[in-house]
Amino acid sequence: MKLSTNAASLAEGPAPTGNPACTGQFKMFFPKASQASDEPSKAERRALEICGRCPVREWCLERDLVESSTADRIIGVRGGLREADRRALHLQRYGQRPAKRAGVTW
Repeated sequence: MKLSTNAASLAEGPAPTGNPACTGQFKMFFPKASQASDEPSKAERRALEICGRCPVREWCLERDLVESSTADRIIGVRGGLREADRRALHLQRYGQRPAKRAGVTW
């Protein structure tokens, strides 16, 4: 399976079944982030709509959360959630984690 540029960096681990809906639409998934307390922006809503019909959405979200060493490294829309929502989920799941260092695995 050929992954999109957006999903290619998340390709470690078991391969998902299906093709990412974001294929060929890389820039659209990095809109200017809205505040957590705000409604998603128009650009975020467009990206979320595409994620919502993606067959690998859960895989993409999990890979993003696992591979982000801190919530600050989470950007854009992935796995059906916007940046603010994924950061909150990351903090809920992991709390404050130190940045990855060479030779350290989580």
